[in-house]
Amino acid sequence: MAAHTGNGGAAIDAAFEQFKGSGEQWMKAARRTGNLYLDAYEKVVDSAVEFELKVAEATPQEWLKGLIETQATITRDLTASYTSTARSLLK
Repeated sequence: MAAHTGNGGAAIDAAFEQFKGSGEQWMKAARRTGNLYLDAYEKVVDSAVEFELKVAEATPQEWLKGLIETQATITRDLTASYTSTARSLLK
């Protein structure tokens, strides 16, 4: 019995294109979600750092104030490095 291949190839091609389009849509959504996560992460860290700096301002001991400010600077720098690297991977 001969195999009927008239529409089979076209159907497979159409299914493949649909699957390919779905994969591209999924990747766009994943990138968008990743960027939203990074935006939220930056806001949370920034809020925590701002709180630390307010605590540092209220601290009467200069050594403790310097320690808190240094820790806040390190936190900001590490966060900037992390988010920058993550954003470059999401492109």
